[in-house]
Amino acid sequence: MEQQRADIAIIGGGIIGMSCAYELAMQGAKHIVVFDKQNPASGTTGGSAGVVCLHDMGELYAALTLVGYQRYQHLRREHAFTLTTWGSLTVVYEPGTFPPEPDAYQQRFGGGAESIYHQEFLEPATLRHRYPWIQPEGVKGGVFYPNQGFIDPYELVALYERLAVATSRVEIKRNTPVLQIRRDGERITSLVTRRGHWQVGLVLNAGGPWGARVAALAGSELALTPQRIQVCVATAFDDGVEQAPLTGIPASVNGEAVWCRGELGGTLLFGQHHNTTRAGYTVDPDYVQRINDPDYPQAVEQVYRRYWHLPHSQFLNGWCCVYGTTEDGFPIVSRDTRLENFYHAVGLNGHGITLHAGIARAASALLLHNRTTLDLSDVLNEAAHLDFSVLDAGRFARGALLTFDLHDVNHHTSHIRREEITKE
Repeated sequence: MEQQRADIAIIGGGIIGMSCAYELAMQGAKHIVVFDKQNPASGTTGGSAGVVCLHDMGELYAALTLVGYQRYQHLRREHAFTLTTWGSLTVVYEPGTFPPEPDAYQQRFGGGAESIYHQEFLEPATLRHRYPWIQPEGVKGGVFYPNQGFIDPYELVALYERLAVATSRVEIKRNTPVLQIRRDGERITSLVTRRGHWQVGLVLNAGGPWGARVAALAGSELALTPQRIQVCVATAFDDGVEQAPLTGIPASVNGEAVWCRGELGGTLLFGQHHNTTRAGYTVDPDYVQRINDPDYPQAVEQVYRRYWHLPHSQFLNGWCCVYGTTEDGFPIVSRDTRLENFYHAVGLNGHGITLHAGIARAASALLLHNRTTLDLSDVLNEAAHLDFSVLDAGRFARGALLTFDLHDVNHHTSHIRREEITKE
C-alpha cells in the first residue's frame, strides 16, 4: 500500500482549521491535509450565530479584529460572500454619558465610512423611530455601528474549502477522526485515522473545544476548557421587527451576559456569552445537551421584556454549542510546550468568526517561518507588526495570564511594533 503523507496535517475542519489550510496554501505550503471527524463546520462553527463585530478587549483582540474585518471585505469584493450588515447598537442608559467619549481603540484604529469602528450617534427620538421595540425609559441615546453584522458560518467554511482545494495544495478528509498520534521522542511522526496511517511533517491542532483531547492524543496537555453556550429564539416577526442589529441590555440572565441579533426571516437570536472559562458551564463536547435548559427561553424573556416591547413575540427553545475557552479569555496560538512539530490554534472563546483570518495568518507565520510576529502593514497602512508570542500555550502553567487592558493601546507593553522588523 502506498504511504499516505501530509506536509502539514490540520486536525479540525471548523473556521479556524479551514482558514488556516487556505492561508498556509496561499503562503506556499505544499501538501496540507485537513482531518475532520464529521463534516467541516459541524462543531462550534456551525453552532455559531456568525456575529462580526468589534472585539477590542485589549490591543491583541483589536488588531486581530481589524485583520478579520479586512478579510471579510476582500471576500465580499472578490467572491460575492454575504456579510449581512445590519450593524450593532449600543444603547446608552441613565446614568451613562451620551454621546460617549471615544476610547483609545476608536481613536487609534477608527477610520472613515468603511471602518468597522464607523459609528452614528442616535438621539432618543431617532433611536425609538428606527428601533421601536426598544423601551424608551432611561434611554439617553444610542451608538450605531453600521458596518458590523453577521455571516452564515457554513457559507464561510464552504468558501474557504473551495478556495483552499483550488490551490491544489489542500486535501479535505471528511468523517475521518484522528484516533492516535504517534511520536518518536519529542516529534510527532504520524497520525492514525479512520482511513489509515498518515506520515506527517507538521501538525496543527485546530480542534476547537476538542483541542485538549487532541493534545492528549500526543501525550501533551493544553489549558483549554469546553463550555456549553445556549442560544434561544424569539418570533419577533410577530411584532413586525425587521433587521435588528446586534444589541445588548444592561442586565444579565441568570448571572450571564446575553447578546441579541436579528436573523433573516424576522426572528431574534439571544445567546449566552462569557469571555473567560467559568464554573458551571464545562461539558464533554461529545455528550453535550444540544437544546436549551427547559427554563432558559423564559428566563431570557423575563429580563428582555423589561427593556424591549415585544408584546406578541414568543420565546422558544433554540440550540446549544460548545466553545473552547481559556482561563484568561485569550486564544492559544503557539508551538506545543513539549513537541517540536506540534502547534495549536484554539481557545477563541466565542470570537472565532471575527478573528479567524488573523489567527490563520498568525498560525502560518508560526508554522512556515517560526515567527511570532504578524505583519499588519496592509491593515494599518504603516509599517507595523503584531507580537503574538504572549498567546503561547505555556503561559497558564507560568501564571503569565493576559488581561483585558482597555488602555494598553498606548501603554509601554503594546504588542504592536511600528518599527521595521527584519524578515527572517
